[in-house]
Amino acid sequence: MLKWAETQTAWVCLRNAVPEEYELFVAHSSAPRKRVHVDLRMSRFNLPPVRSALVVGRRSGIGPKALEKALQEMMPGAFRRFDVEHDVVEAILLNEAHLRRLSKDQIIALILRHAEGMLDASETLHVDLDIEVEVHEEFEL
Repeated sequence: MLKWAETQTAWVCLRNAVPEEYELFVAHSSAPRKRVHVDLRMSRFNLPPVRSALVVGRRSGIGPKALEKALQEMMPGAFRRFDVEHDVVEAILLNEAHLRRLSKDQIIALILRHAEGMLDASETLHVDLDIEVEVHEEFEL
């Protein structure tokens, strides 16, 4: 004997007449499914450990001043700290080379716009920023 029953997550088919001997078969699930795609990349630790930027959360285990000091020890003059007015982010440490291509305000706005949805106040995000400048000139002959 087959009997259909609805549960919170699925319709199930119960087989056998005696309730103690019911066998469960899931026929259709209407529960939403979540998927996560993960790419894992491992490489040798290189100096500098930060290429473009660090986004430091307000409750991060190590603060932006200490991170700035550590980066200054490894690469003097390569990074600048920018404190920001944000609910989650306390500061962004940015590679000085990027400031020769885009303004500080443009880069910080770009990073904040994309980092704020994935950053918790206790985290620090590592950012790789590739800026490509394209120049096209025409000359009249």
